[in-house]
Amino acid sequence: MNVRISLTERLAVEADGTRLGEERFPGRQGRILFAYLAAQEGRPVPRDELAELLWGDELPATWEKALRVLTTKLRALLVECGIDGSAALTSAFGCYKLTLPSGTWIDVDAAAVAVDRAEAAFAAGGVAEARAQGLLATALARRSFLPGEDGAWVEERRRDLRELLVRALECLCDASVASGEPAEAARYGGEVTELEPFRESGYRRLMEAHVAAGNPAEALRVYERCRRFLADELGAYPSAETEAVYLRIIRSSPRSSIAYAVGGDSTAMPPASGAPRRRVRRGVAIAAAVASLAGAAAAMFVFPRGGEAAPVPLPNSLVRLDPKTLEPTKVIRIGPRADFVVAAGGYVWITHGVLRYSESDGLRDAGDRRLTRVDPATGEAQVVGGGLAPCGLGADPSGDVWVANCYASGPGANVVRVDARTLEFEETWPVRSGSGIVRGLAYGGGSLWVGDADDAAHTVTQVDPRTGRQRTVRFDVQPKWLTWSEGYGDLWMGDFLGGGVSRMHAETGAVKTYDLVAENPGYLLVRGDSVWVGNWSSPYVVRLPAFGSGRSRRIPLPVTAEAAGVTTLAAGAGGIWATVPDDHALWRIDPKSGHATRIGLRYYPWGVALSDDGIWVSLRAHDA
Repeated sequence: MNVRISLTERLAVEADGTRLGEERFPGRQGRILFAYLAAQEGRPVPRDELAELLWGDELPATWEKALRVLTTKLRALLVECGIDGSAALTSAFGCYKLTLPSGTWIDVDAAAVAVDRAEAAFAAGGVAEARAQGLLATALARRSFLPGEDGAWVEERRRDLRELLVRALECLCDASVASGEPAEAARYGGEVTELEPFRESGYRRLMEAHVAAGNPAEALRVYERCRRFLADELGAYPSAETEAVYLRIIRSSPRSSIAYAVGGDSTAMPPASGAPRRRVRRGVAIAAAVASLAGAAAAMFVFPRGGEAAPVPLPNSLVRLDPKTLEPTKVIRIGPRADFVVAAGGYVWITHGVLRYSESDGLRDAGDRRLTRVDPATGEAQVVGGGLAPCGLGADPSGDVWVANCYASGPGANVVRVDARTLEFEETWPVRSGSGIVRGLAYGGGSLWVGDADDAAHTVTQVDPRTGRQRTVRFDVQPKWLTWSEGYGDLWMGDFLGGGVSRMHAETGAVKTYDLVAENPGYLLVRGDSVWVGNWSSPYVVRLPAFGSGRSRRIPLPVTAEAAGVTTLAAGAGGIWATVPDDHALWRIDPKSGHATRIGLRYYPWGVALSDDGIWVSLRAHDA
């Protein structure tokens, strides 16, 4: 039996052609329980350990019964895939054990195997195999483990994936140098230094890659960056191995006076200005050179210069913020009029264009639209060709992105799936749109959901990405903004003009509407048991219960000047993040207390997204 299990991006089980997504699992606790047991490689797990995992300190009185119910539901789920649930998930001696069929493929395990194979192949001289396995490992290790969840076990698994990613990148760097592709090696080495700035092996590989590319000066700049970072952060200096690489580059550089003394057959030191040339013995020159370098290095570490200043946000740029310090760590120039920002497939994606609203015309597109893909490791910004005019943007579990392609002249629009790596259009499906503008776009439950931005329309189109088959659902609201709740299998819709927010349970079609949530409900997202709604026309965010009954809570953003509303939201790194362009600020909302913190960004922040390595914000030069 061919069984494949995904524990990253989106939990799923696939066996002999039957695929069950995470929406089929018995709620959040059922997903966590299955993922934890699957990751134990057949180890019997005590019930108390599982209880701690699922409930923590808030252990219910009937937890044993609740655990039995969860395991029973998981067994039934396995049966749907053709797996004998009773034989696979067993209970004995106070423990539960998940025994999967022989040959079962689990993505996190496959990443570890690929890294081991890549390193072994490179050690044996198999450069091509090392690169192939290294690329497979990086593709798997870049994924997020159980996104949306937290806890010590989840964080430990994410750290393990990060370490696998770094090992794979280092192997790819070595293999690229060996195969005569130093530019690729520099890209991989640079990513290692970004991911693990305290890991000196990454700097050494990056230095070697630059030398192989014929750029020794760039290699020396990498050394200087390493030296200053260690001095500023630890009060330490590079290891002997790193110093050895540095000295070797110095000696071999044709522009170095040290290399002039010890290189080739020459034994002459370059004369001082106006002084006659004299000859010295080779050994004395080498000793003097090394001693001089050692003395200079010692002086630098005794009196270290200040660290490099944080990069300054620029207009029409993509800025990465450190989630802990909230300081900019990278600024990448992009085109004007940035809109949505999505982190997917190891890249950051930005839509551009002008979308205007007026009382007479409603939401209208002013044209000049495009899609940009940014490589976080290199800072390369690439415009995606092919005639895209994106109004909406989303991603699926594979890391590919879906673009809602709008046409200002309307009617008619389509959604396009863009391969994250090759930028090729994999599928294009026409969808109904009276205005030709598709603003609301969400992926969930194995379907693509597309809202019609036309004021006269009240529909959402459900598209099967595999076949293109469509189903149109009509509502009493105008569903211009959409988001998907993975935990509950619900589609959430914001009524831009009506002020309400609606929830549709995808399986039953049942709809619940929260009236008058905000003046103009805009961007929505679901995080845990809450739905967060940004108000488009005033600076506040509304929190709603994701399931069941409960009251909404309005969280004002105390802007520094008169400001319009929130353009986009993102969740992660312990906060809810909201962009308020007119305030020139990104706001962090503490989901527990509701306290809002302002992060000033000089220009007009429009889109925000989170990845494993930071907070990404797009800045416009002006608010148009």
